[in-house]
Order: sequence, then C-alpha cells, then structure tokens
Amino acid sequence: MGDGSRVRAALAERVGIDARALAAFRIYVGLLLCADLLLRARDLSAFYTDAGVLPRDVHAELYPTLSRISLHTLSGALWWQALLFTVAFGFALLLTVGYRTRLSAVASWLLLASLQARNYYILNGGDTVLLVVLFVALFLPLGRRWSLDARASDGTDTTANTPIVGFGTAALLTQVVLIYATNAVFKFRSDAWMAGRAVPQIFQVERFVVLLGPYISEFTTLLVAINWLWVAMLVASPLLILTRRWLRATLVASYMGAHLAMRLTMDLGLFTEAMLTGLLVFLPPVVWDHVEGTVGPFINGIGGWLDSRPRIDAAVQPSIAVLPAGLRRSAARALPVATALVLVVGLLWQVAAVGAVATPEKSPVEPEEHSWKLFAPNPPANDGWYVTTGETAAGETVDVYPHADTSFGRPDHIADTYPNARWRKYLIGLQHGSDRRIAAFAHYLCRTGAETHGERLTEVEITFVHESVHTGERTRTDFGTYRCPSS
Repeated sequence: MGDGSRVRAALAERVGIDARALAAFRIYVGLLLCADLLLRARDLSAFYTDAGVLPRDVHAELYPTLSRISLHTLSGALWWQALLFTVAFGFALLLTVGYRTRLSAVASWLLLASLQARNYYILNGGDTVLLVVLFVALFLPLGRRWSLDARASDGTDTTANTPIVGFGTAALLTQVVLIYATNAVFKFRSDAWMAGRAVPQIFQVERFVVLLGPYISEFTTLLVAINWLWVAMLVASPLLILTRRWLRATLVASYMGAHLAMRLTMDLGLFTEAMLTGLLVFLPPVVWDHVEGTVGPFINGIGGWLDSRPRIDAAVQPSIAVLPAGLRRSAARALPVATALVLVVGLLWQVAAVGAVATPEKSPVEPEEHSWKLFAPNPPANDGWYVTTGETAAGETVDVYPHADTSFGRPDHIADTYPNARWRKYLIGLQHGSDRRIAAFAHYLCRTGAETHGERLTEVEITFVHESVHTGERTRTDFGTYRCPSS
C-alpha cells in the first residue's frame, strides 16, 4: 500500500462513521425527540399558546425574525400546538424505525426548529446540540442499517457494512469535538475553573442539584478533583477523532460516563441526552461487531417476523412519486459541496465564538452568545426563588406562584420551586428580561391565579429573592406591581 493509500485509510478510519453507529444515532434521536415532545406537552399551554407566558404579539415584538419562521406562531390556540406536537411525534416515530428516513429526518428537524423558535426563553444547551447534530446528520444515510427502509431493499445494498466517509461525517464528528473544545477555551478564561472552585460552587446552587447531587455537594475535595478532571477531558476531546478501535471506544465510554454522572447529580435539561447522541457516532466498528454479535438472534427474530409481513415497498411504492433521475444525479453532485459548506461554517462559527476572528459589524447573530459555555467563564454564585402575590377583587392577598407555596422565608428545597428545567430556564432568565416580557408573565399569573382561587385578580406583585452561595446573604429584586386585565 502506497503512502497516499495509507494516509487515506488512516483518515477514513478517523473521520468515517460505521453505518450501525448512524443507525443507533437515528434510533436514539427519534426516541429522544418523542420523549422531549412528551415532556414539553406538560406545559403546552403555558409555553406555546397566547394564554401562556409568551403570547404571539409579545413574541413578535421581542423576536420578530423567529416569530416569522415558526409554524407554531401561525395560531395561538391550544389545538394548533397539539396538532403540531402530534405530527412531530409521528415523524419522530418514523425516524426511529427508519421508514422514509430522509423525509422523516428532514420533517423532524424542521418541526424541532419551529418549536424551538416559538419560545427561545426555555431553551438550554442540549436543545441547541440536538438541533445542530440532527441538521448535520440530514446529509448522511441514516437508514442504511437497522431500518424499515433497509428491509424494503431486499438486501441488495452491497454498501450496507461499508463505513461512511466524507465531508458530512467529518462535519458531524468535528461538531461534537468543537462543543468540548470551545467549552475548554471559556473555562481557561475563568478564574473559578482554573482555581478548582467552579464545580464545588455549582453544587451549592440548589436549583440545579438533584438525585445524588445533594450528597455529593458535601465532599468538597471530590468536587475539586471533578473540576480538574472535567477540564482535562475537555482539553483531550480532539483525541475522540485522532484515536481508533478500542482506544477510541474507551474514550467514548469515559465521556458517556461523565455525562451520565451529570444526569445523576444535576438537572441540565436535555444536555446529557443530546451529547450522548453525538458520542454514539464515534463508536468504532469493533464495538458494533460485538453489539451485533450479541443481539443478532434478537434482530434476526424481528427480521423473520417482518419478512412474514407484506413488503413495505410493495405496499406503498406505487403511490410514491419517484424523483426524476436527472434531479437525483444533481442532488448527488451537490451533496459533497453542501456537506463541505456545513463543515466549514461549523468550524468558523466556533472560531468566532471564542473571539479568534471578528464577526461582521452588522451580523444579525453574535456567535459568542450561542456558544458552548456551560457554566463558564463565570459559574453561578447565587441561588434564589420567586415570591408572587395577587390581590383579589375582594381585597384579599393570595399566593399566585403556580409551582409551589413560596414566601420570603427560605424554602426547604429551592429546586422544588422550579417544576422542571424549562421553567427554571424561563424564570431565571426573566430577571434580565424586558419590561414587556415581565408584563406577559404577570398577565399569565393573573389568569392562572384567578383559576386557582376562583375569582378575578386585580393585580399581581413579582419579587425574586437572591441568596449568595458564599455568604448566605439574601437580597430582593422587586419587579413591580402589575394590573390584571379586566377580562
């Protein structure tokens, strides 16, 4: 083998993705989309309708561009949101089983982007990760293995076990590494992270700490060690691409373990689950050979059952319009260019996010505001909770905070005053929100408070109590008193 062939083989082994890894990625993403929709549905009215915290007129005023591109803003009615959620859930299921995979993936991405654009204030880093990795994966053959589409091909695809290599795979792998590497840059700019204080400080912020977190928070020395271990893992993240075979598999397992440890101790929204989607595609063929050998009998059993059913292509193909051959050839020629563009843009975005290159003065988006910081450079130093009271038409003062009974006295568990990560993100961000946004929340409290107490409220008062994690000192931010609408 010549030098050129060896270089190409080494490059392919590092930026190629096993077809079974893409299949696992597809299944996991599909299930994650389903779970995300079910969890979001708990607050369907509050976050996505005109009766919630962000009516469409307020959304259009604060985010005019997002309000125009979101399908979810076509109506503020509950039925419309429920319909879009149901359609998105259906496409996510089709993506999971690999039926019309490309169509299902594109539809799932478009509906996810529309959903995220409807209420920007409840998003966290995991939402962005999921949106980005799914977009990059649209250019890859997600249905080549372990899919109904593959079953419909009668096994004639001779490339089924061939690793996929190209700009698209390089873009997907690189994007995951850039998340870690960018985060490392911001942490190196942090006095708290570089002094080993960041993780111990974060674990004193009760609103994030769940499950095993309260117990771990007592072991400061252990948390300092975790601080330095995580920084080291961020710095070492390029090894995910540079290594291969079992060494790469071991590295991937360590990163997966770190994220699962986060899930057992902290509530970071979808961040852990979203990062696992990106790590799956790094697992090398040796892992999937072992997995397939272990679960082969189960897969073969399912395959035998499917073979006894009517063939998918025979049942539906006559009703499906096939793209003209010329259009398919044009798309095939354009795909490398598109994936190369995705790779370059992804690299430039993160380079701009860390300030290595300047962004245009009239840029509509600032990359640093949408980069992978995760508690950097400044980890939170304050905890806190809301106190909201309302006055009824009869002159009685009542508690109208919809998630817990709160007062100016410290709650037993601050985390319990935030029902989930999305409410926490919305409410913490409200402290820095515009007057228009706070007024919309006040009107939401007027409506929910009236429903809770069975009579109309005339006004509500909103206060946030800050508590320093260092000194325990408490201060108050009074957002003011808001008159409730008369109807």
